Amino acid sequence: MSLDIKELPVSAAIREHYYDAGITQLYPPQEAAVEAGVVDGENVIVAIPTAAGKTLIAQLAMLTADGPALYIVPLRALAREKYEAFTALPGIEAAISTGDLDTAEDDLETADVVVATAEKVDSAIRNGASWVDKLACVVVDEVHLLGSANRGPTLEITLATIQRRAPGVQVVALSATIDNPEEVASWLDAELVSSTWRPVSLRTGVYDAVDERVVFDDGNRLSIAADSNRTATPEIETVDDGTDTDTDTDTDTDTDTTQTQTQTQTQRLRLRLYPMRLNRVDSVLRSFGHVGKQRHSPSS
Repeated sequence: MSLDIKELPVSAAIREHYYDAGITQLYPPQEAAVEAGVVDGENVIVAIPTAAGKTLIAQLAMLTADGPALYIVPLRALAREKYEAFTALPGIEAAISTGDLDTAEDDLETADVVVATAEKVDSAIRNGASWVDKLACVVVDEVHLLGSANRGPTLEITLATIQRRAPGVQVVALSATIDNPEEVASWLDAELVSSTWRPVSLRTGVYDAVDERVVFDDGNRLSIAADSNRTATPEIETVDDGTDTDTDTDTDTDTDTTQTQTQTQTQRLRLRLYPMRLNRVDSVLRSFGHVGKQRHSPSS
């Protein structure tokens, strides 16, 4: 049984906010992060797939920190997205610093959460920004960029400097693609939460242009009926394996700030297939000299 939101050490207003968003229980990786101490000020590395709940883990760390928090992102567009998500949290004052869009220095001093790119944090440190010394929690999104030739050194120095200037600061690092989580966890003296669990499974299928259907590796089939204009219309055929499964549906993007969890049967598939011209698909496949080239299934 997953951990219920009401059991988390957050305010009643925050719990109500999550309930209103359809979040009533934690995903398994989120529960593992709580058990690893993410709400108790412990350093945690979270290496889990996209849409498995990383942003909620980050929010729990920042909401339970004993002081202001910093959320470091690699891209300005992502900074804006996270800033808007954190601003929506009741009782939380968020600020943003990306270069294109900057909050006044005085507001950064009083903000509960500052969202910034690594380059802006590095600049703030070099210019002696006092708010850096007051940080209680730092979240690093896309921490695998430590291995980037261009951005890695700046991010590494920034993290090391923050830990020196704000002793005892909690560090929570997030990634869906990190290759060396154990090494990074050791460097940050952090607990590692690693999982391959996904709210929606990824499957592989083979498209048969003759029978106009996709045959998946689990035995399910997706029939493609075409009208006179050769526009594809998906019709799902399923194979009943006699088992039940719990499928958690994350209504957010990679950012996963909202999640809706539902229970379903394996006979039901959630697939999105955009209309396609089958004659064009046929010609592409046949250009390779055969029909039935392996393709990735559209995922929900």
